[in-house]
Amino acid sequence: MINMTRITLVFTMVLSVLVIIGCTSESSLGEAEEQVEREEVSGEETKELNNDGVDEEADSASNPEETQDIPDGFRVTAIGAGSPTTYNTKSWPATLVQYQDKYFLVDCGGGCTNGIAKAGVRPSDIDNILFSHHHADHNSDFLTILIAGWATDSPRPKLNLVGTEGTKAVYDFAIDFYKEDIQYRIDAGFTTPQGIIDNVELKEVEGGEQFELDGVKISTIEVPHSIKTVAYKFEAGGKSVVITGDTEFSEDLIEFSKDTDLVVMDGMLTEVKEDDPSYSMFQKLKPNLSRAHMTLEEIGKTAAEGNYKQMVLTHLFNGEMDKELTTEVLRKQGYEGEVIIAESLKAYEVD
Repeated sequence: MINMTRITLVFTMVLSVLVIIGCTSESSLGEAEEQVEREEVSGEETKELNNDGVDEEADSASNPEETQDIPDGFRVTAIGAGSPTTYNTKSWPATLVQYQDKYFLVDCGGGCTNGIAKAGVRPSDIDNILFSHHHADHNSDFLTILIAGWATDSPRPKLNLVGTEGTKAVYDFAIDFYKEDIQYRIDAGFTTPQGIIDNVELKEVEGGEQFELDGVKISTIEVPHSIKTVAYKFEAGGKSVVITGDTEFSEDLIEFSKDTDLVVMDGMLTEVKEDDPSYSMFQKLKPNLSRAHMTLEEIGKTAAEGNYKQMVLTHLFNGEMDKELTTEVLRKQGYEGEVIIAESLKAYEVD
């Protein structure tokens, strides 16, 4: 026979425990809610103390055009400063020339589109794309930036393509290959044919041309390389910028770039530091590289006779560059202007 007294005692104990647990949980929950409220208030106070720095950072990421001020004249950004042998901090060649609020992208090697976004520029803001030549390290990201600058809520309204022979073939391939993809996005009402199929101007150049884009005078000259290659000169507001592309030594290039304010120079043979892991490979490849790119001595002669104010060496080998030795060699050739070793995503103002 069940002892009713014992049952009553057990029931009473269980009920007491449940009540205590419930009270403790309610108390803990209340304390947790108070703690959250305190943290939220503290967070708001911190934002005020930091002048809303966190919010500004998030806003700048979603609005990259607000992260850069508009220059009065030229600004040049080394989107990619590397060469085919590079990895890690250097992506393939791409140089963004900005004149006031207009952009001119010269070459678009691998990593270019992502680099442009990291530099605080929307791909859709770039409607002038120029190719110095059609080696893979100079054009491989074209498909990406072609679509990225168009398949967006604010697509570019036009597209100007300029480059050596093969530029039309690259564009035609992209449009044909992505034909269904492009039409799908247009039909969905996400974007329009403008800037990818319609309102597209394409010019193939050989060297020796002069034309104007967005208020900037652009001149070309053929330079010696393993395939057809041109250098570009940009002129506006009494200032000038030259992008040499890949090139061997050329007397014509010296004349073409005479007295330029800033020259972005093929620096494939810029010296690598002796203690860098890439040094031995660089020394091994030097003889072959010099058959398609200027030696440092030739760069120094070109810059000295060209009387450049600033020279940015790009298209760099992998590893850490030896700026001291590089500058020493250039000075021996008579160059007295500023020597800059390009850094990816670094912008250079034209004085």
